[in-house]
Amino acid sequence: MQVNLHWLCFCVLTVSLTGTGSWAHAATSVKNGVFSQAQAKRGQGVIIEACASCHSISLLGGEGNTPPLVGDGFQNKWNGLTLKDLFQKAYSTMPPESPGRLSKSDYVDALAFILSSNKYPPGDKDLSSNLEALGQIKIEPYQ
Repeated sequence: MQVNLHWLCFCVLTVSLTGTGSWAHAATSVKNGVFSQAQAKRGQGVIIEACASCHSISLLGGEGNTPPLVGDGFQNKWNGLTLKDLFQKAYSTMPPESPGRLSKSDYVDALAFILSSNKYPPGDKDLSSNLEALGQIKIEPYQ
């Protein structure tokens, strides 16, 4: 009987630890309130200062090949990808005259404003600049 008790304890512990590990890395969606309203407000300032000259204040895109950051154009390009993908694209290419010149928190605040402008709901906490965390957040259609 003692062997069976040890085996039962081992099984319970294994299932518990496996379940915890899976939960800790579960993906979420931009629909789940992954940024705060205050962060989106800060991001609006970043967008006005560093992005609006090309993407416009409305984020609908500008002249030439400047892509929109709202609406169907944004959705078609980013649907199914993660916030890590969007962050890395912005960080490595924007603003075009000096990519990466903003702080990581400025880039993440700008992402929060872009999400808010796409009608995604805010939550209680700021979006993190941690790449692993951003990689767990999927961009999905807002409708």
